[in-house]
Amino acid sequence: MERKQQQQRVPQVQLQVHPRRHRLQQLQLAQVRVHQQAALQVVQAQVHQPVPLQPVQVHQQALLRLVQAQVHQHQQALLQRALQLALHRQHVTSTTTTAFNSCNNLRWNQIGQIVAGTTTHGSGASQLDTPTCLYIDNNNTLYICDNNNNRVQKWVQGATTGTTVAGDNTGNQGSTSALLNNPIDLTFDQNGFMYVLDYSNYRVQKFAPGSTSGTTVAGTTGSNSGALTKLDKPTAIGVDNNSNIYILDTNNKRLVEWIPNATSGTLLISDNDMDKDYDILLVPNSSNQIYISDQNSNLIGLWTFGASSQSMSLQTVNDSQHNLNNPTRMILDPYGNLYVADRDNDRIVMFCANSTVGIVVAEDGSSGPSLKKPIDLAFDSDLNLYVLPKDSDQVVKLSRI
Repeated sequence: MERKQQQQRVPQVQLQVHPRRHRLQQLQLAQVRVHQQAALQVVQAQVHQPVPLQPVQVHQQALLRLVQAQVHQHQQALLQRALQLALHRQHVTSTTTTAFNSCNNLRWNQIGQIVAGTTTHGSGASQLDTPTCLYIDNNNTLYICDNNNNRVQKWVQGATTGTTVAGDNTGNQGSTSALLNNPIDLTFDQNGFMYVLDYSNYRVQKFAPGSTSGTTVAGTTGSNSGALTKLDKPTAIGVDNNSNIYILDTNNKRLVEWIPNATSGTLLISDNDMDKDYDILLVPNSSNQIYISDQNSNLIGLWTFGASSQSMSLQTVNDSQHNLNNPTRMILDPYGNLYVADRDNDRIVMFCANSTVGIVVAEDGSSGPSLKKPIDLAFDSDLNLYVLPKDSDQVVKLSRI
């Protein structure tokens, strides 16, 4: 226990000195000063010397430490609650007090706007021809698999024309490092490398940032078979944080993994109905689970690598008329909600996190650009929803409201 140091003031004795007792009084005064100095040293020593704690004081000190610990714990709990409330307020709109990440608060304008492509297909910079995939990066730049033009088009936000970043800008097909043949899907890794699933070349091409020349990192150019060194009409691709590549090898009825610099793939899942599957989506924060869209059974299946059957399926929609019908591509939002392009029902369905019943969030209507037969979808950083209808050669943006 700390004690305050107090400044000790020792009074000086004032003596009246008589001339005849001058010597005696000097001696007496000297003695007094000696005693004063000694007394001051004793007091100072006592002030600086720690005072031993009595048993009662020890008990009080223990109680004090316990109270301090409880107060600290309570303060931490209050701080955590304050952070939760702050995050809650960040996702609250001006007209509601419900948390934004609730499914009930995710809404989009049902009348979209065309952000890429025109009403006629072609190979011009403003045109598309049977596009098959969408991807939006962290800069809100849109990438499109322009399938019949054998190229990948990049559209910056607000642009009216696209730039060819892979393949021939006039639509010529080929199997060289700079050409593509019906690219069907693409993705990016965390280092900015682009991976293009080159469908009719039976390969995956990897493009460094800014490069238009790709390197084959999976499959064998122009050769298809059931060997693990080859692919056969693959339809979907995914890449994890370690740059491992996951491929839905459709005609071979399997899911395979290609690690960096591998010369053959590893079989993860094999199923006789996988030739009817269309898309894959890696489950976040999991090293061995994946969603697969099953067009044969009209459902989304959750698979674990090595399993012989799916562990969960998503099929039911909160709609008395229709469940999923020919589901194609999928995407997750930042809150863990899963969105499905429900192609033959002309709509987008959302499965809220931890729910197995879907909600219709967008569908084809009588006004605005067509959403008929959607085959892919994507989000920008503001959660605006981009939809790729199968036969329109356009990309439609639905603004979040």
